[in-house]
Amino acid sequence: MADNDLTPKVQQQILEEFKKDKNAFEKVYNFYYERILRYLLKRTASSEAAYDLTAETFIKAFESFHKFKWTGVSIKIWLYRIAINQLKNYRRKPQSAVLTEEMEGMEGMRTEVKEELEELDKTLFGDEDVTKLSDAIATLNPKYQGIVSLHYFEGMSHEEIAGVINRSQSAVKSMMHRALTNLRQLLATNTI
Repeated sequence: MADNDLTPKVQQQILEEFKKDKNAFEKVYNFYYERILRYLLKRTASSEAAYDLTAETFIKAFESFHKFKWTGVSIKIWLYRIAINQLKNYRRKPQSAVLTEEMEGMEGMRTEVKEELEELDKTLFGDEDVTKLSDAIATLNPKYQGIVSLHYFEGMSHEEIAGVINRSQSAVKSMMHRALTNLRQLLATNTI
């Protein structure tokens, strides 16, 4: 747990320090920034969107950190809730028509970026199957994408995920089962 999250004692110390010195939030930022960014990169498949959403997540967290009360729920869980809400808001926003018009005629560039991302996947993970799995996950219902990503990529337990998405552990287990069943079907039929 120490590698994956700050200890409860450290989290409580940060909360106490924050009351006197707002710079204490820097410890939260430094420890969780890469985790939140990596999560949002996987969920958006866009570095620009992921960086923006990560910034928005930490701005919201900083602005409301004084309201955070230690109840045994990790700061990590709280941050992932904020990140997921930012992601939901991002997905609700209609894409700008101006941007769409600007992107017309840039199909070659989009293809190059997609190829670069696929090459990066192969370089980072060294396996074409990982790319297929990533594509399969991207076709799942967003709520299932989130559960799978939090569990397998972020290493969260069912209990932690339940805290992040504000559902019971049994609901998380059920959703995970459905997500994995859907993934198996997608990978077995090679529809990706």
